Amino acid sequence: MKFAVIGGDRRSALLCAALLRDGHKVHSFALDTAELPEEAVKAGCLQGCVYGADCVVLPVPAEKGGLLNAPYAAEPLRMKELLGALWKGQLLCGGRLSDATCLGAIRGGLRVEDIMRRPGFAVGNAAITAEGAAQILMAESPRTLWGSRVLITGFGRIGKLLALRLNALGARVTVAARKDADRAEARAVGAAALDYPALEGVIGDFDFIVNTVPARVISEAALCCAANDVLLLELASPPGGFDRTLAENIGLHTVAAPGLPGLYAPETAALLIRDAVYDVIAEQED
Repeated sequence: MKFAVIGGDRRSALLCAALLRDGHKVHSFALDTAELPEEAVKAGCLQGCVYGADCVVLPVPAEKGGLLNAPYAAEPLRMKELLGALWKGQLLCGGRLSDATCLGAIRGGLRVEDIMRRPGFAVGNAAITAEGAAQILMAESPRTLWGSRVLITGFGRIGKLLALRLNALGARVTVAARKDADRAEARAVGAAALDYPALEGVIGDFDFIVNTVPARVISEAALCCAANDVLLLELASPPGGFDRTLAENIGLHTVAAPGLPGLYAPETAALLIRDAVYDVIAEQED
């Protein structure tokens, strides 16, 4: 098969290598400064990259503000321009595709798949994120996780897997979540649980705070009550769960790590993308 890999970070470069190892032809675009295998063709134009491709693979996330997510690209590429270069019937895969992109792809006669909506990929991505988050907590603090008090805000896929990992490392985990069902599930796996309004009164008790929610769930008042030596880790995309500028202005140690799979374990993350794309192709063939 011929794959067109367009844009992305180191995961995309490693994806090209993985596809080549599997015996496929690989053309790339908007990866100008990335280190790619010699066998991966760096196309001189978008049309040349996608011509004859059985599958076009975009990054995770695929876009930012209507532009392709392409940190290695020489020039920005608008998603509308990218869609206009594809051929009717081509398979387009990417992560966190916007509604506008999906609609444009469908109108253009493309077969489109958002791999972030596939449970297997989403769980694998969350597992990498949780492992990377634990590594950051250990690297950025003089404390051990064992015996430390950790607050996790949010109990989605990442929050659940992170709570399990930190519990296994001996941390005393508390989960803040909005839904009664999430708080009940957190208690069932051995964590304490509370609602967000209760944070202001207890937030000063924690050594580590990890946010997984892309919304302001930690109020400014609560943030000002945090311990001076706390480590705050932001895993969510903007606006994030707390005001990082305020936190730093009051002397708190913060680390922002959105998109952690590509930073912590790009090779594993690339293979996760490859496997998700293979699954899509197999389903399409059926």
